[in-house]
Amino acid sequence: MLRWSIATVTMGGTLESKLTAAARAGFRAVEIFENDLTFFSGKPRDVRARAEDLGLAIVALQPMRDFEGMPEPFRSRNFDRAQRKLDLMEELGADLLCICSNVHEESLGEPERSAADLAELADLAARRGYRIGFEAMAWGRHVKDWMQAWDIVRAADRPNLGLVLDSYHICVRGNPIAPLADLPADKIAMVQIADAPAILMDPMALSRHHRCFPGQGDYPIDDFLEATIKSGYRGPLSLEVFNDQFRGAPANIIARDGMRALQAAGERLDARFVAQGRPPMVIGAPLPQAAKISGIEFIEFAASAAESPRLVALLEGLGFSRVARHRSKDVDLYRQNELNIVVNREQEGFAHSFHLVHGASVCALALRFDDPKRALERANALAAPTYHGRVGPGEAVIPAVAGVENSLIYFMSERTREGGTPSNWDRDFVFVEDSAPAGPLAAIDHLSNVVRRSEFLSWVTFYKAVLGFVDEPQVELADPYGAFYSRVIGSPDKSVRIPINIGDGGATAAARFLETFGGGGVQQIAFSTADLFAFVEQARAAGVSFLKIPDNYYEDLEARFGLPSELLERMRALGVLYDRSKTGEFFHIYTTMFDERFFFEIVERRDYDLFGAANTPVRLAAQALELDSAAGKRALLGG
Repeated sequence: MLRWSIATVTMGGTLESKLTAAARAGFRAVEIFENDLTFFSGKPRDVRARAEDLGLAIVALQPMRDFEGMPEPFRSRNFDRAQRKLDLMEELGADLLCICSNVHEESLGEPERSAADLAELADLAARRGYRIGFEAMAWGRHVKDWMQAWDIVRAADRPNLGLVLDSYHICVRGNPIAPLADLPADKIAMVQIADAPAILMDPMALSRHHRCFPGQGDYPIDDFLEATIKSGYRGPLSLEVFNDQFRGAPANIIARDGMRALQAAGERLDARFVAQGRPPMVIGAPLPQAAKISGIEFIEFAASAAESPRLVALLEGLGFSRVARHRSKDVDLYRQNELNIVVNREQEGFAHSFHLVHGASVCALALRFDDPKRALERANALAAPTYHGRVGPGEAVIPAVAGVENSLIYFMSERTREGGTPSNWDRDFVFVEDSAPAGPLAAIDHLSNVVRRSEFLSWVTFYKAVLGFVDEPQVELADPYGAFYSRVIGSPDKSVRIPINIGDGGATAAARFLETFGGGGVQQIAFSTADLFAFVEQARAAGVSFLKIPDNYYEDLEARFGLPSELLERMRALGVLYDRSKTGEFFHIYTTMFDERFFFEIVERRDYDLFGAANTPVRLAAQALELDSAAGKRALLGG
């Protein structure tokens, strides 16, 4: 029966906690990694009893290493080991033993000998009603590819001996995937799933430290699943992921992320089958279809009474005007064209609690969906529960789920305003006469999340699985104090784009933000404009401070792009940055940081769809100087 499974090695913690986390996440099958038994305080039969209590089937024991093709006396010892493992399987209630292809320096590399050893082991297992699965490891001494493993299994010719197909080992070696569909289904003993980033690294090192869940990496996992299921295989589909970050995180979070990733992969697989005129597989309960997102309805800031005047001055300098005040709360609405910024100064409730932890910050985003009810049902089905906050008399009830660092993501309808008429959420406000002032800023171009490295893959999965976003390749950028990594996540129509940024610690900009902010959050909000130069001149006159860009940057621009001298000098005077692609040009500028927590970017796109990544090191260096200067001033004042 096709069902989602997870190997205990994928999660950290005790074996008891791993089993509990797997069951709570919705798994009904597990593979037991033998090392987990080593540290278990009870007997293997206690593991079986606990799994049964949780509704988990133990579908495999793994791994047995360096077995086939060994000379004496290793061969005799290996069969003694195998007998003990078969005894262990009986106590666990597992019926499959997974054998990894040999990496031992003494292995003979004779396919006929390997086939004979596996056949003899399969005969021993058959007497007890068990099966043997043989897996080609990418760094095996002689057997590295699934095709070699298949030749050996076929030569052994035992009904209870089959292949273990592991997507990582197949993809990292670049093995052909489509021919997997031609394998006899009864000769596939187990299917294991792991993704990985497409980086150049020794396959064993990459496997041991950087595997990840489907959709978190760059491998063709959907192709792999399609081919294996087309073969007729109907057994467990099991996550087997080795990842340092996963082992250091709570088991329940990793199990939840794994189930989300698998459910999303199953959904994509069914979409493929339906497009091919085949019936969908629907492994587990079907997910509500992802709703279409058409943009960000509003951004909400939490701020204290002391911080609010400075934040409001900045917003007004960017062209926003206060258009409404909440009917019952200390909350104001600032608007420019169709852009909405909410400033919340309440002294109780969610925003206040968020502010106590993080200071002045973005505490909520509201996304527009064509069907927010269905979007929320999907989120709930993927273990993102609905947030229920305090709602005053007559106020709009807006469903939400928890976002980065427990900020909120509101699920809004797409209803638009006509002639200044409030939509469903802003009826809670009392408006002044002009409720939609014009201004130079047209739209929210993108916003960035900075997250802890340990949370990065979790948020990639959240945005992709829960909200239906798609991602772009991960990039590595230079920070004056270390590495800076980013992956862009966004709605399919690109109306919402969110670069997720991580750092490796130290004094990088990402690490400083995490320390100052007290966790992950929104660090950057980018607005688009049709005329950046006119905007900057207007904003400077209104008192907005922009990031100081070093002169050397403009000397380099002149050498790289040959810009007209008048344009270059105007950019230098204003602090505007520039990039060019094959299709167009990009002008952008950054404000100075607000209390070292967040900043705004203003962009002008001329048929350009990227993010100006070439300028990120310049921005980071300039911000580092700004932060160092602020720290120096604080030290002097403290002295």
